[in-house]
Amino acid sequence: MRKSLVPLLACPACGDGHFDLVIHTAQERTRWAAEIGEGDASAETEVEKGVLNCRDCSASFLITTGIPRLLPPGTADGPSTGHRLTTFEGAVAEHEENFRDLLGSVAPIAHGGGSEAGAFLGKRVLDAGCGFGRHAAVAARWGADVVALDSSTEAVESAAKNLAGMVDVVQGDVNRPPFRPESFDHVYSFGVLHHVAHPAKVFSSLHALVRPGGRLSLWVYGPRQGMTRVATGALHGAAANMSSNTLYRFSQGVTSLLRLFSHTPYRVLSPIPGAASVVSHLPGHDHARWPYDVVVADVYDRLRVPVTHYFPGEELERWYTDAGYLDTRVTRRVRNTESFRATGIKR
Repeated sequence: MRKSLVPLLACPACGDGHFDLVIHTAQERTRWAAEIGEGDASAETEVEKGVLNCRDCSASFLITTGIPRLLPPGTADGPSTGHRLTTFEGAVAEHEENFRDLLGSVAPIAHGGGSEAGAFLGKRVLDAGCGFGRHAAVAARWGADVVALDSSTEAVESAAKNLAGMVDVVQGDVNRPPFRPESFDHVYSFGVLHHVAHPAKVFSSLHALVRPGGRLSLWVYGPRQGMTRVATGALHGAAANMSSNTLYRFSQGVTSLLRLFSHTPYRVLSPIPGAASVVSHLPGHDHARWPYDVVVADVYDRLRVPVTHYFPGEELERWYTDAGYLDTRVTRRVRNTESFRATGIKR
């Protein structure tokens, strides 16, 4: 964690307290952006171990392995993740492709042309629900100053390893994110709101973190119907009481079936005129180029964390409209199932 992050943090116990930082272990480190010639090359103080003490309510929170642990008191640790062992170094084409896809036509680039670097360069960005850090890495490489947030210990530990020197990783709850209001130019949250108990509350919490003129972007599951709804329910029901090891083996089995009956046919037939429209309906085909272990982890995460809400596009439009956003765009995304991307500029 950079020492300079502290002014952005807010106490999750009292909701607004400022922190005093006690450093136990730190080092001077040249940030990743400077190493590739994007920004000031001066070193920054990276806190590896320490304590954050709230001036207002006297609550204290540890910093361990460079991660401030800012879950509200009494909040349970986030769920385990199949990505706890997923690693990557440098640019990964599939991660960038997925990030572009979830931003879709609602990405800032769509409003004025230019490059992604022009849309993200120099912006302070929050990845709310970062997982193992695949999207945060892309945003950082596009020139953003990124903070990555997740409630899961396994997720933030994995993200911290994958994003070392690139972004700040914070453990916290999206219901009560530990940041000061209007701290970010762009907040995005992909694949999170459909897992939380009160998605409208999380929307409001994230909205509060966006500065006026900044952007809030979301990606959520759309309604499930027919056999898709039945199959999804059956898989979640089967996984509900599995241990982590059993669920991981089950996820390997699901992935092997996807590789055999979906990914391989898609890779072979999609370049053939006329066949692409057929194989694009195969389940899970959009993960055909992902490494096997990454697909296993994605399957694990989808089965481990229950889906609490499916969103029609109109619901997202209403949230953005009621919050007074400008240039709101809600677009339908159809791969194997329906989902929605949404973005808007805060008034």
